[in-house]
Amino acid sequence: MGKTTLASAFALSCAMQGKKTLLIELNVKDRLNSLFGAVEVGTEIVELEQNLYGVNITPEAAMEEYGIMKLKLKMVYRAVFENRLVHSFLKIIPGLNELLMLGKSHYHATEVDDSGRYIWDMVVIDAPATGHGIFFLKIPSVITSIISAGPMFHDAKRIQEFLSDESLTAINLVTLPEDMPVNETLELQQVILDELKMPIGMLVANCVYSPAFAPEQMQRLLELDPGDVDKLDCDDHMKGFVRAARFRSQRVEMQREYIERLDANKQDAQLIQTSYHFAERFDFQTIRKLAIEVRAQLDPDFQPAQHEDAPLYDTATEELSASS
Repeated sequence: MGKTTLASAFALSCAMQGKKTLLIELNVKDRLNSLFGAVEVGTEIVELEQNLYGVNITPEAAMEEYGIMKLKLKMVYRAVFENRLVHSFLKIIPGLNELLMLGKSHYHATEVDDSGRYIWDMVVIDAPATGHGIFFLKIPSVITSIISAGPMFHDAKRIQEFLSDESLTAINLVTLPEDMPVNETLELQQVILDELKMPIGMLVANCVYSPAFAPEQMQRLLELDPGDVDKLDCDDHMKGFVRAARFRSQRVEMQREYIERLDANKQDAQLIQTSYHFAERFDFQTIRKLAIEVRAQLDPDFQPAQHEDAPLYDTATEELSASS
């Protein structure tokens, strides 16, 4: 269960509130169709669930849309951008693909209808992992530091200002509650805050084991040495159960320490925990459970019991959405 699953769950949790939400993948093999049981998600926006839509942004599609937007005519775009020499030149420009995908994402986040109202209440981007993610977010500032005029400069400046505006943007970091992932996440948090000057929304401790035993039982399990299990007066099946219980208790205790560390260093971010789900494959029901779990922690007034067995959208929600 990784960041794509969490991005999907968070996007669904927004849609469950009646917010028209766009979930964006960035030039990857589509996973949303398997999670939502929907049609394949490509470069055209498709509906995943009520109030939830998905799109997979590729550099090629973003380049075509950007070129046509600037040149006004598709015929002119093809004459310029599909020229073999121009195409070869564009391929070697460092960071161009990332800028195109970021620019397309920014376009959707600021897209308005004929009345001037934002089309999307929420845009959720399944961004690249740590190393590539930093490079991805740095692109606008790199562009504005190299050039000081022209369409690319102005586009990059608008994107940079949007990403730095805490009223519009939040970077959510997902980590496992383990040593190396937590270290990397806290380092990334400082880079985002100090260097990129972008706001952090959530720190998500992912795949958290819930305690399976009472505190005193768990303490007894933790005090057991591996050799002590072999000496127990019980059959092999029961010994196997004790070993599994001991492992589970050790895992819970280890994760607790790293979650406490995240909590102590979260600064202005909100710490969210998501449970470990024992499933061979993730489907919509799992995503829905995660969405409810996330939303219950973000919204103190959220009542998960009202949503667990009910249809995803009740009549009152549909009426509210229709009248808003």
